[in-house]
Amino acid sequence: MEEKEIETVVKRGYLNKVKNQLYGLLCEREKDGEWEKFIDTLYIELLGFPEESKSIYYYKLCYKVSSLKYLRYDYFRKTIFESMNLIDNIGD
Repeated sequence: MEEKEIETVVKRGYLNKVKNQLYGLLCEREKDGEWEKFIDTLYIELLGFPEESKSIYYYKLCYKVSSLKYLRYDYFRKTIFESMNLIDNIGD
């Protein structure tokens, strides 16, 4: 595999990990776990995203994740799924 291909595979794997974290966050909220700490951890991780990979979709994802603490459950759930869809656009 060429270096560019490896980068693409690694980036796709990382974005899938973030998508799984978002789904895990939803599950954590549904079982009334420590979902607020989970949001903070996810947001901190997103802030470390490589500068050259940041796009409008990345910023929309960050804004959505940062607002999750303040949303009622129905909006929280909707925002989680919207965020998961944004991740697919970040990888393109």
